[in-house]
Amino acid sequence: MHREKGFTLVEVLVSTAVSAIALLTLLVSYDIVEKQYTKIRDTETLMQSGRNILKILERDVRMAGYVYHNDQGVAEFGSITQPIVFVNKTTCCDEATIIYDSRTAGATTQRLELKYFTKSYSLGGSARTRLYKQVNILKPDAEKKTGDEATMADYIDELQFHPAGGGATPNRLIEIYLRLRTRREFERAIDFQWQDFYPGDSTASKPDIKYRVQEFSTSVAIRNLTL
Repeated sequence: MHREKGFTLVEVLVSTAVSAIALLTLLVSYDIVEKQYTKIRDTETLMQSGRNILKILERDVRMAGYVYHNDQGVAEFGSITQPIVFVNKTTCCDEATIIYDSRTAGATTQRLELKYFTKSYSLGGSARTRLYKQVNILKPDAEKKTGDEATMADYIDELQFHPAGGGATPNRLIEIYLRLRTRREFERAIDFQWQDFYPGDSTASKPDIKYRVQEFSTSVAIRNLTL
């Protein structure tokens, strides 16, 4: 017969403490990795959204004033008197209205009016600014239609359109400035880029916030305009 020996209270307490420290270290490491991953993912989403928005804006702005001519060289809907118009506001961002002709998949022609604008949006106490796009069909009359306001992007800090063609043809060259922020707050971003210049009626300022912020800009030459 042999007497079985168990763990003493001291041994149990020591092993419990060591296990707790190991688990705490694991949880802290996981939290650090998860936050870093979230930061990288949100920053990448920010960069991708900014590039995609600029591509869409570039395409539509470049098409401003395009008039489709049929095989006989006649413009189906006549000329376009105001192919691109910018609306300046004192409380928010610029708006752009762009008009051009487009051929549909069914080989028919439509005269489109595209509007880009921003509006404040709030959901669940989270206030931010959204970028919207509205496509209206002006001609032919049988297809005339006012489109819905489609959300293009969220968390827009600034949007500015700046006619920079100079002289009598300022609308031949359009500069577009865009600033976005991440949805989540992080520690202060030391890589925040600030250009110190926005044209038009911009009220942008270097914010004391904890969001990751990125700026984008491009210049678009409008080949269809002779303004």
